[in-house]
Amino acid sequence: MGQLLLSTLLVFAMSAGSPNAQSSAGATAGASVLATVQISIPVLAGGTLLAAGKYEVRLTGEQPTPRVGQPRNAQESVEFVVNGKAVARDVAEILYDDDLPSIGASSQRAKTGTRVELLKGGEFLRISVKRAHERYLIHLPLQ
Repeated sequence: MGQLLLSTLLVFAMSAGSPNAQSSAGATAGASVLATVQISIPVLAGGTLLAAGKYEVRLTGEQPTPRVGQPRNAQESVEFVVNGKAVARDVAEILYDDDLPSIGASSQRAKTGTRVELLKGGEFLRISVKRAHERYLIHLPLQ
């Protein structure tokens, strides 16, 4: 993939949302805004096609059943919202600064903010949101 194409696919979030925002019609009650992101290419979120565009990503407060050995708070369901209406749902992995290993590449804390980036190999778009001591990772396969 050429450098120009790759640079156009890497799109940074427009802004971080307020964690105290109220949900709108069509979205889960009690959901809070995690971030607002610009997605530059079609992706799948929970099996639903998301066209390129601006989306509000909201935390639902719902946690999927954890895998064996995984803590209960390792994931949370998120919604992708357009014009106040939830159009797709997926799951965010949650990494906590207190749980990072003491050495190695994974021991580095992420910077606060939001990034949307095409991962190496071009198969997934990753939305990464860092707030306080938590990092939310959402991996969306390309359409």
